[in-house]
Amino acid sequence: MNQSRKHFIAFLWHASFLAFTMAFVEVNTVLPSLVLKAGGGSFSIGFITALTTGIPLLGQLFFASILVSKPKKKPYLLLGIYLRTLSLATISFLLSSSLSGMVLLALIFIVLGIFSFSGVFAGICYTDLLGKSIARDVRREFMAFRQIISSGLALVGGLFARYIVQRFEYPTNYSVMFLIAATSLGIASIGFWAIREESVDTTELPGFWEILKSIPKTIKTDANLKNYVLFTNATGFGLIIIPFYVLLAKKSFGLTGENIGNFLLLQMIGMTAAGFFWGYYLNKSGYKKILKWCIFIGALIPILALFLSKTTASLYALVFLFSGITLSARKMSFEGLLIEITNEKNRALYTGTAGALNLVTALLPLLMGSLVNFVGFTIIFTFSSLFILSGTLFLKAIKA
Repeated sequence: MNQSRKHFIAFLWHASFLAFTMAFVEVNTVLPSLVLKAGGGSFSIGFITALTTGIPLLGQLFFASILVSKPKKKPYLLLGIYLRTLSLATISFLLSSSLSGMVLLALIFIVLGIFSFSGVFAGICYTDLLGKSIARDVRREFMAFRQIISSGLALVGGLFARYIVQRFEYPTNYSVMFLIAATSLGIASIGFWAIREESVDTTELPGFWEILKSIPKTIKTDANLKNYVLFTNATGFGLIIIPFYVLLAKKSFGLTGENIGNFLLLQMIGMTAAGFFWGYYLNKSGYKKILKWCIFIGALIPILALFLSKTTASLYALVFLFSGITLSARKMSFEGLLIEITNEKNRALYTGTAGALNLVTALLPLLMGSLVNFVGFTIIFTFSSLFILSGTLFLKAIKA
C-alpha cells in the first residue's frame, strides 16, 4: 500500500470513530439536555454553547503561534486527543458519583472546558497534518468520503445513544454515554499512529503578541482570509442557535428521554442522508456551492423552529433533521475551504487567526442565553436567520 493511500485510510479510521464518539456527547442536543437535567437554565445553555463551540477558538491563535514553528504536528495532535479522552472519562465518573446541584454543574463546565480547549489545540494540528498528508488532487474525494462514512457511524452512535438515554434514568444514562465516548475516542487515535509525517522546515517566527498585533495587517492584505473570517462569523449564528432549539423544546413540550433521543436520532439521520448528496455535489461543484445551500437551509431553520414549537414534539423534531443536513455541509466544506485558501507555511497561523476572530461563536451564546428570557425566542431566532443569510455576501467574495 502506498503512503498516500495509507494516510487516506488512517484519517478515515479516525473520522469514523470520532463520529461515533460525538454522537454520545453531541454538543447541540446531548450537552444542552445534560445541563438542563443537572439544573441549569437559559444562561447555562448559552455558557455551555460558548464553551464547547466558540470560547476555545479565542485560544486558537495562541496555540497556533506555538505549533506553527514545530516541524512535526502529530505528537501534539495525539496529546490533544488523549486530553479529550481523559475529560470524557472524568465526566462519566462525576455523573456516577454522589455529586449533584451546582457543584456537579460547575465541575462539568470545568472538565468540558478542558475538553474543548484540547480539541482546538488538536484541531490546528489536524488541519495542518491533513493538508500535508492528503494530496490536493484527492482532497475533495477524501472530504466527501469522510463525511459519508462519518455520518453513517454517527447514525449508528445516535441509535445507541437514543437507546441508552431512554433505557436508563438520569444520571446513569449520561454517565454510560460519556464512558462509551471516551473509549471510542481512544480507539480513534490509533489511526494517527499509522501516519508517517514528514518534517517541514520552519523559519523563525515572531512571538504570540507580535502575531496578535499583526492580525489587522494580515487581514487587510489577504482578502480571502478577511472574507473567510466574516463568513464564519455570519454563519456562526446557525451553529450557536441549535442548542437553543433544545431550550425552546423544553419550554414548549418538556424534555423527556424520548424527546432527547428523537432529536439526536433525527439530527444524525439528517447528517447521514445529506452526506451522500453533499459528497456527490462537492466533487461536481466545489465547496462554495455546498456552502450556499448550507446558508439557505440554515437561515430557514430558526423560522421553522418558531412555527413547529406551536405544534407537537414529533413535528418539532424535524428542526433537528434539517440541522443535521446543514451540519453535514458545514463539516464537509468549512475546513476544506480554509485548506484551499492557505498553504503549508501559513495554514496553522491562518487557522488560529480565523478562530481568534470568530467572535460570534465565542461570545454571542452568552448574550443570547441572558437575553432570550427577556426578548423572547421570536426576536432572537429572526435576527439569527438574517445574519446567516448575510454570509452569502462574504462567501461570494472568497476566491477559491
